[in-house]
Amino acid sequence: MEVYARDLPTAGTQLETKLALITAVSQVIHRPPVLKSNEIRSNFQVDVRPLTHPQAHSHLQPSFHPTHTNRSQRLIATLTFPTSELGHRFLSAVVRNPVKIFNNLSPIQFEPSLRNGRRIIPHPQLIKSLKDSRFKETTEVIQELKELELTQKPIPISLIDFGRTCQHLNKPAFSSEYTLCLPSESSQLTFDIDQKFILLTWTTQERSKKIVIQLQTLRKIEACSPWVILELARPPQFEELVNKIPSYFTGPLPPLDKHDAGPRIRVHGYPHTKADVFPFVNNQIRIQFASETAFQNFCSLKVAVPLPKIISFSRTIVEKDHYDPERIKAIHENLVCFTIPVAFQIESLLHNSILLPYQILRVCQALMGIDECVAERALVQFIEKYSENNQGTKNGLQASKPVYLQVLQEALKASAQEANLNHLKIEGGDSFPCRTVTITPTRLSLQGPQIEQSNSILRLYQQTENFLRVSLADETGHRLRASREVEIHHLLRNRYRPFLTKGMILCGRKFEFLGYSNSALKDHQAWFVCPFYKGDQLVTAASIRAKLGDFSKVIRIPARYMARIAQAFTSTRRSLTLRPSEVTRMDDVERNGSCFTDGVGTISKDLVDEVHRVLNVGNIRKSISSTCYQIRLGGFKGMLSLDPTLKGKVVRMRPSMDKFDAPDSLTLDIAGTFTKPLVAYLNRPLIKLLEDLGIPSEVFLRLQDKIIRKVENSRSSPKLAGNLMQQYSMGSGSGMPSMLHKLSELLVDDRAVESDFIEECYDLMTVQCLRDLKYRGRIPLDKSYTLVGVADEDNFLPPDSIYVCVQNPNAAPVYLEGSFAVTRSPSLHPGDVRVVNAVGKLDPKRAPRLSSLMNCVAFPIQGERSLPSCLGGGDLDGDLFTVIGLPQLVPKRSKIQRPASYSPPEMRKLDRDCTIADGADFFLDYISSDLVGMIATRHLHIADQCPEGTLNESCIKLAELHSDAVDYPKTGVPVNIRSLPNPPVRMKPDFMCHEHDSSKEGEDYYESPNVLGKLFREIPADKIDIFIPASKIDDDIAELHRIRRTERKKFGGVYEPLDSNDRLSKLIVRRIKLKYPSSEEHRSILRFDDRLREELRSLMGWFGAELMKICKLNSVSTGQAGHHLAESEAFLGVIIMPCDRFQKRTALSRLLEQTSELFGFLKSEIIGSSARKTDEEPAEIDELDDNDYRSGDSSERTADRNDRIFALHRAFVAWTVATHSQSNLFGTHSFGFISLGILLNQLFLD
Repeated sequence: MEVYARDLPTAGTQLETKLALITAVSQVIHRPPVLKSNEIRSNFQVDVRPLTHPQAHSHLQPSFHPTHTNRSQRLIATLTFPTSELGHRFLSAVVRNPVKIFNNLSPIQFEPSLRNGRRIIPHPQLIKSLKDSRFKETTEVIQELKELELTQKPIPISLIDFGRTCQHLNKPAFSSEYTLCLPSESSQLTFDIDQKFILLTWTTQERSKKIVIQLQTLRKIEACSPWVILELARPPQFEELVNKIPSYFTGPLPPLDKHDAGPRIRVHGYPHTKADVFPFVNNQIRIQFASETAFQNFCSLKVAVPLPKIISFSRTIVEKDHYDPERIKAIHENLVCFTIPVAFQIESLLHNSILLPYQILRVCQALMGIDECVAERALVQFIEKYSENNQGTKNGLQASKPVYLQVLQEALKASAQEANLNHLKIEGGDSFPCRTVTITPTRLSLQGPQIEQSNSILRLYQQTENFLRVSLADETGHRLRASREVEIHHLLRNRYRPFLTKGMILCGRKFEFLGYSNSALKDHQAWFVCPFYKGDQLVTAASIRAKLGDFSKVIRIPARYMARIAQAFTSTRRSLTLRPSEVTRMDDVERNGSCFTDGVGTISKDLVDEVHRVLNVGNIRKSISSTCYQIRLGGFKGMLSLDPTLKGKVVRMRPSMDKFDAPDSLTLDIAGTFTKPLVAYLNRPLIKLLEDLGIPSEVFLRLQDKIIRKVENSRSSPKLAGNLMQQYSMGSGSGMPSMLHKLSELLVDDRAVESDFIEECYDLMTVQCLRDLKYRGRIPLDKSYTLVGVADEDNFLPPDSIYVCVQNPNAAPVYLEGSFAVTRSPSLHPGDVRVVNAVGKLDPKRAPRLSSLMNCVAFPIQGERSLPSCLGGGDLDGDLFTVIGLPQLVPKRSKIQRPASYSPPEMRKLDRDCTIADGADFFLDYISSDLVGMIATRHLHIADQCPEGTLNESCIKLAELHSDAVDYPKTGVPVNIRSLPNPPVRMKPDFMCHEHDSSKEGEDYYESPNVLGKLFREIPADKIDIFIPASKIDDDIAELHRIRRTERKKFGGVYEPLDSNDRLSKLIVRRIKLKYPSSEEHRSILRFDDRLREELRSLMGWFGAELMKICKLNSVSTGQAGHHLAESEAFLGVIIMPCDRFQKRTALSRLLEQTSELFGFLKSEIIGSSARKTDEEPAEIDELDDNDYRSGDSSERTADRNDRIFALHRAFVAWTVATHSQSNLFGTHSFGFISLGILLNQLFLD
């Protein structure tokens, strides 16, 4: 709670007044009757400011900056208490016993802080800090303030040196690779305590230059007068500011003041003369101070600035020119001798700062003549092991020759032994080993290979090693974003554009910009390719694009041209190739300028069966066939829905699906299947919209309370935990919900599983669910579904009606009937929610096409306007719609508003044919002009403050601007940021506070009286404990954070054995013997053979390494050395560390995609579909019928049973391998529980 203090006496300075208030308030709250018995003294914060201070009324409590104000100056103060209860107790107490300071006769007046009639809410991070820290007496405060005062004084510096720590003549040294000698008058080091930065600045005549170092990236500080060496986890940020100092000014340049500067401009480093060296040396910085006093001032900081411990350490300063251009050139010449997979790993040794150039040249010599597969695997292992052993200061630089070469030789030996086992064949199907290059403002970073889903281009050319995925990112590895404070246009044009237009030299080859998918555009990623031969044909980026089809219709519209190319890069699964006669055309249904069939065609039953068979080759589990598919077929894109009246194998395409001409491309690529309904969730924009349409707040509060109780009870049994995971879509890739359901059946008494890995997954589940509720309003809904949309091909449905039949695996179909609300995310316009009538079960004779559809929502083709277009401008080319069946959430029809009707902006056209350079320019323009997130946030902000809510005129305008911003990739017309309406009050509602600590000075919050505020406050922030995985717990963290897992036996950084008492293994054996009473059968399942055990042990090792790569790549804690996601996070598919929501969303999406591919590949390898084709087993899985467990003659049933026994045998051996392996090996538990899931699925099949 925040309390405002006025009528402060003017007898003291700002500092004296602050200290007097701390003492006076402490005497009130730290004594009876305010202090209750058995209570500890609560901390609180006092902030005193001049009445005229621009932040005088701000609730946010930044670190106090002491100033020596005049005693006659009028002051005000704000007090922040950790709880509202304590704040009210204090206010009651001072009414009875007024507070006076400085022997003043007039008491200080205290009252709750208000602004514009709204109660100010302290920032949640401040409240948490007060709760977690003890109260400090005034003597301690004075000491801290003295040190803090030092941080406000610039520290003069004279030199900035970029280089590498190393050894010289067997002594510690620092190799200076580039030195900046600074002008003495204006060069300084300062601290920004609020933003947690170190700033190095110096001024020239035209510009002020700045190096911004985030404190959290500091790994180590070495000091030896008059210099310090800062070792960073990632490079700093480089900026320039254009000075407004007149050109005729000839005196010494003063330090730049913010009022004398133009916009801050991001640049990619200093200077341009050593551009070839700079990318390799920008994370170790030597700073020389201008004097001994300046050096001592820096080293004396202990409390006010969260610096690592400063280590006194002497190094010799040398100039070794490790990154001499000739050495770099020699590396590139050597790389030509290796295949791209091997050269990529060698290149990563350079760009990821693992070895020095001269060491890399020796590695090249050691790898000459080695088999390429052995060499690549060995380098991957070498990088993993050597990086772990040389984290922090070494960076591979202090190792003597025998060390790194010895590690390499050991990796080569291990890799050669693996080659004697069945080598995993990743390429050739729907997965491929993806190599990624991240271009940041200062460097390149290489990752991979990781298993990812393929696309039509990669499958067409097959030689996937020639393709690279390139990500344009910030130093953190996350998306670049423009802001009001910093302009990035210069950085995009000067750093990133040359790579897109001129290519990138890597692995001794030149890679060229090829294109991107629509989803990759949002993540700022693109595909590059180097020229290669396919047969005797040279393949280049230009020839690949030319072969895609005829783009003459859009060749003068860069955005549309690139969007058409993007179709080919959508992640898809290849099903089959059609004959020309099997692709037919039909007309769209259009009326009043509205297309009712926008993006959807039809597919025959025979072809659906064939697609289902091909997609499920090797899958021995029964699955529901999808009745609609999201597809790419040459220049066509969109949806195909089942039409059982069509004869033979045929698809019918509509003009709205035809994006460009590609008559020779007849491969049907599947972008999405829909075999079960998705969970429907509320979210904040939808909750606000429904509130404005008349749904009472109590409805939402009851729904949230119900799910909270479900979360709290979920840990009591595997079944309940599995239900919650399923409802929140957790663990779908690993199959954890299904595994827990089957495990509940196996345990019979439904007791808790004795596994700390499972317990950690429960911890994750609980924290994630509560965070989703508090910070996203993500409430799962019963009797509601998220479904893909298709059209009513029977023309049966009347206007404002839908047909829905949903079916989950192993469940009966459910036909929706009655009144439903339907919407599409995001819902911003008041008309984005429609009330419709679901028609229930249909007679197949009256509606043969409609009645055959399942797990989709069919919209009518009757009426004045297409219903999907009324839902935020939706269409039927793959859009998902939310169908809400809870009566209490369906608004009254009288409350429903007219749907939005936006005129699309005129597309940006050229007066000539566009080139790929135009496409690259659009790509960069998109990065700097993407305002979708900002508009949605502003809409929520204004809607909370206006009585009309989302019906407010500003919100209506923002909804239209949001539609324009979403269409920007298609139209090429960006939204002008200046056209966004501003909120009536700058303060934000409390529910918009960040999950992580990203507070800014002056960022105020008030207690929202609306439903979103009520929902937010129902879940106290301290109820959502910080999650710490077992692999990351250490003594320091244990002291700083409360840990939920009070029953865990050990915190040593490893899990307990997978099945320590063999309880699960014994139950599995018992179940196998019960299911297969024949001794021959169950012995066949339980038998062991050394060859299979070694094969699966090798598979587990490979899987653990792949999982670790994914966990490192998707870590959001980039400031910590060697940090990675916990194994349990990857297994469950969540990222628990609080961070920027855009950053987390990107990382989570990538994590789910990559783990889904990895887990899917692992399951197929454990089941052994490829092994079924050996002489040991007579039947082949890909000979199975569409219905995997069909009834038929005895030979078919025997084949089915043999398939199950074969799969059970391999899964049981895999489980046993995992349970008998070291539990501290990363990936062991995931491997074991995936194997257990396969076992249980087979054992509990009907």
